[in-house]
Amino acid sequence: MTTTPTNSQEKAHADNMGAHTLLQGCKPATDEQLAGCPFLIKLKDMLEPERLLFSTDNTTIYYGEKIGKTEPTANTIGLALTDKQGDTVGAVFYTPNSKAKPIVIDPTGYGAIVIGEPNKAHEVIAFNDLDDGIDVYSYLMSSDKTIIVSPHKTKQCLKKMVQHWSSGSQVTVPMTLDDKGLINLLAGVKAQALVTVAHIVTMMQHDSYEAILADSDTQLISLQDNAYYPEWRDDPQLNEPMIYADGRFELYHDGLFFVKYNDDDPANITFKFKAFVCSPIEVIAKTRDTGSTTWGRLLQWRDDDNVTHKWAMPLALLQGDAKEYRRELASQGLNITTNPRQRSYLDAYIQNYPIHKRARCVDRLGWDGEQYILPDGAIGGDNDKELIVYQSANSLNSTLAQQGDLTQWRNELCQPLAEQSRFVFSIACAFAGQLLEPLGSDSGGFHFLGSSSMGKSLSLKVAASVWGNPDRYVKTWRSTDNALEGTASEHNDSFLPLDEVSEGNPTILGNIIYMLGNGQGKGRSTTTGHNRTAKTWRIIFLSNGEKTIQQEMAQAGKKTNAGVEVRVAHIDADAGKGLKTFDSLVLAKTSEAQADKINELSHAYYGSAGIAWLEHITSDKTATTATAGQLVGDFMSQYSDLKAQAHRVAKRFAIVAAAGEIATQAGITGWQVGQATTAVMTCLDNWLDNYGRDGEHEQRQIIDHIKAFIEQHGSSRFQPCYRNTRLDFEERTPNRVGYRNMDTGDYYFSKETFNKVCEPFSKSKVLQVLEEADLLLLNQGDRKIYKAPDTLFSGKQRPSVYAVTANILCCEPMKKCEPMKKDGTNGTDGTGYMQQGIALSHC
Repeated sequence: MTTTPTNSQEKAHADNMGAHTLLQGCKPATDEQLAGCPFLIKLKDMLEPERLLFSTDNTTIYYGEKIGKTEPTANTIGLALTDKQGDTVGAVFYTPNSKAKPIVIDPTGYGAIVIGEPNKAHEVIAFNDLDDGIDVYSYLMSSDKTIIVSPHKTKQCLKKMVQHWSSGSQVTVPMTLDDKGLINLLAGVKAQALVTVAHIVTMMQHDSYEAILADSDTQLISLQDNAYYPEWRDDPQLNEPMIYADGRFELYHDGLFFVKYNDDDPANITFKFKAFVCSPIEVIAKTRDTGSTTWGRLLQWRDDDNVTHKWAMPLALLQGDAKEYRRELASQGLNITTNPRQRSYLDAYIQNYPIHKRARCVDRLGWDGEQYILPDGAIGGDNDKELIVYQSANSLNSTLAQQGDLTQWRNELCQPLAEQSRFVFSIACAFAGQLLEPLGSDSGGFHFLGSSSMGKSLSLKVAASVWGNPDRYVKTWRSTDNALEGTASEHNDSFLPLDEVSEGNPTILGNIIYMLGNGQGKGRSTTTGHNRTAKTWRIIFLSNGEKTIQQEMAQAGKKTNAGVEVRVAHIDADAGKGLKTFDSLVLAKTSEAQADKINELSHAYYGSAGIAWLEHITSDKTATTATAGQLVGDFMSQYSDLKAQAHRVAKRFAIVAAAGEIATQAGITGWQVGQATTAVMTCLDNWLDNYGRDGEHEQRQIIDHIKAFIEQHGSSRFQPCYRNTRLDFEERTPNRVGYRNMDTGDYYFSKETFNKVCEPFSKSKVLQVLEEADLLLLNQGDRKIYKAPDTLFSGKQRPSVYAVTANILCCEPMKKCEPMKKDGTNGTDGTGYMQQGIALSHC
């Protein structure tokens, strides 16, 4: 296949004529030649079948700078490129099922793939991507639009194509508000830009082309008259006067006013009407999420103390009764008129102000990719790429605050506590929440346990000083589960201190622990019956109290599942050095005086360490994650013998240690390398001493549960049975659950009643645990059912029972395993070991 050169003085015409021969001799492609390529099949369905041609030869270029070059067009599918007159000026060749770029031969540079009938009376819509052009044409369902697509996918070629076609037709170039460079590139071209809030293909999935043109957020801009789009200036002047109804809004240093001018005044400077709306407020940007939903407005104002407030307010709050959003603004220091009519002007101003800057809103704080979202901004990532803001129905009154600088907090408070295991652990907890998401770890907590005036609350306040004023940052258990759900969400990817568990409601305490640990709130529905998105979070929470979580729940008659103990690890607040929570005296001569000094310092310097921590970990999130992962691995290598549940809890301790070490490496804590790890290991060893290195709490709970039932009902609900002594009468046993072998002391539970006895645990799990602990008698192979001896039930049918040995009453959980002799009641006489840390004392 060749192209024929012509007279060089008529180059454009020659190129045209040469390009025209590119597809001569090619025949329409068959389905077999399309090779099942989804893209080409889609193209064939949209275009006339004869426009897709099968090329059998390579193409040699005989004109321009590429003269003599051969393009590998054999066995490709060719599509003609045409100009505004409909003449072929080139071709584009596609290889079926290939990701390689198509081969474009277009000496003119303005050739276009045309979809629809070229007609000067038609509106021409120009694209830079063929998929977009096909999709839009399929949605238009109209014969009065022509779609043209640049085959090169470069903005310069798009511009040349638009310039060529716009000389004879009205050309529209769809783009979004983010296409800043494109609108500047096309400035001066005789065409119009269709500026939309989302991509045109996305919008046409829901609206017609005419509806999009009529939408208030859509703008048609004359590219010829707008060499520069003023709303995209680098230093935009916000909130210029806004025309509304028969007046306009004007923003002054003393407030926002709605004004009307006296038309009789030739200079048009005399007010006919001037109504105060509110103190100065700026509409900074329109906000929306990644799905172009939950639209809102980013507002900024100053209170009477000249403190700046920002709020990304959902526009939904303006629908219906708008007093809720005004109440929120007022609570944050905006002075709003009490005049009902003038107050409604604020609704109109916020909703209709023609701001074109966009911001992406997120519905929770914490990590968003490489950025860390705070209530009033973001840290890290590419801040120049897109403004990201936290949007909620309430203007969050952030407890993040700063007083003093990092050097003061580090040198006077944090560094002197380097040898205090409980305080170093608490401070490291304050840094640990930000590592959960990068490491893919779940939420979890710790609970300092100790008597009154031990120093438990002080450790929480010191940890809280990392982020803000301890009195405001430390929360209380005295809340409903719904309130704590909101609190947890506001502390996502961070640290939540909860003071004094005894103030909480013990009946819902277990549910709250599960909620905090699982990281998800309740599912709720909207007024229309649709599901609302449940709040989610990842947090490290630190609690304290004079009693354990289990003891608090037991007072309300609530049982504690193993999951509660896994989600919150109890640590003795007493460091065991005779100084309450302290390991030594470093700031005063008595523990009481030292506590007072620490409390004073934590209220003098706070908040700077948290910001420094965020700046450090966001500067290179990938490196931070790798370092944390290595530190966690090194920590866990010291505890390789732990069982599953204990391993899970120890992993949480390891993350706390890693956070402390990374903060130390960043120069935030002032500690020596390894001091954070030592302190965390001290606390972990304390937990292991109390709960066992196996950490299989559910197994111990099950044995304790069955043991407690026997101790409570052993003499009243188990009918006595005797091997060698037969009674002339059967003893009456009300509400019987089984039998007791009075010779061996073993307990036989009836099959029919055992399910009820096992609750809240499953029967299968209870039987498994009892068997593993050698507390279940078996004499039918793998079956858990036990056939009692004939001599016990002389003269009547032997019942099928579950037989629990008398040794269960001698179980003492948490002790190390020792060999034990079996009592032989199951027909064996060997030795065995109690499993999973359950041991027997000799009764």
